[in-house]
Amino acid sequence: MAPEFRPEAFAFDAAANAYTCPEGKTLRYKTRQVLVGQTKYTYVAEVGDCVACPQKACCCPTTTKGRSLVRAEDGPEVAAFRAKMETEEAKSTYRKRGAVAEFPNLCIKERYGLRRFSVRGLEKVRVEAFWVCLTYNIQQWIRLCWRKQLVAAS
Repeated sequence: MAPEFRPEAFAFDAAANAYTCPEGKTLRYKTRQVLVGQTKYTYVAEVGDCVACPQKACCCPTTTKGRSLVRAEDGPEVAAFRAKMETEEAKSTYRKRGAVAEFPNLCIKERYGLRRFSVRGLEKVRVEAFWVCLTYNIQQWIRLCWRKQLVAAS
């Protein structure tokens, strides 16, 4: 797809709830897909508009149905989260994440080989994850508490 026909090149008209392509054809609203935290809206051009278009080879070479675009809109929870993450307090807290959260995740993946679960079903996966996390936490407790006592006693 040529850069001049990427989705950013299409003009959105909020009043008509439609997109206009660089060649002036209209892509009308067709469907809505509601996901967790996001809603996706699909806009489709008329087949005849795209078939007769001189730019078809650049705009939509792989389809015979006409050009389509998807516009994603964040839900209120996601928008609130993004706004919160723009604050300096959240950014400074997030910078600490690497030292706090990434090492245990790496350890669990590498040391215990938990890249895929060996069971099926959400409850069984939760139980397996619980046991792996408990094992990791007990090993950290031993490393931080008991070894000091063993070294002091020797």
